[in-house]
Amino acid sequence: MTTDTKHQVLFAIYAEYQKDIPDMEKITYRLLEMDSQVFTVALMKLQNEGYIQGVIWTPPDTMSIKKIRALRKDNLFMTRRGVEYVEKQAEIEENMSATEKIKALAKQAGLFGLTVLQQAIISRIAG
Repeated sequence: MTTDTKHQVLFAIYAEYQKDIPDMEKITYRLLEMDSQVFTVALMKLQNEGYIQGVIWTPPDTMSIKKIRALRKDNLFMTRRGVEYVEKQAEIEENMSATEKIKALAKQAGLFGLTVLQQAIISRIAG
């Protein structure tokens, strides 16, 4: 399992995605205890690589974090490619229930010592 910042954001998004009614606005830099600019860049990279879609930043024609004034993620959603990638990384079986998938992902995060990410993932079950 890869544990860089971009992947931590992706794993948190995946956990929220597993809910019956996901609310991607709940996935924030504060939840993951990271710098807001690092979080924004991670979202930009994930969208550019095709793992997520629907993130909008202002101005839309920039890729420079220093120029971004606003970020909207109310339309953020995982792509099929993103789901398959996370499940491969975390050794999650496609036929597991959503709760089992979240628990398996949290277990993997714990094995890598990512306690903040692990707590964020587990909170998706209750929240």
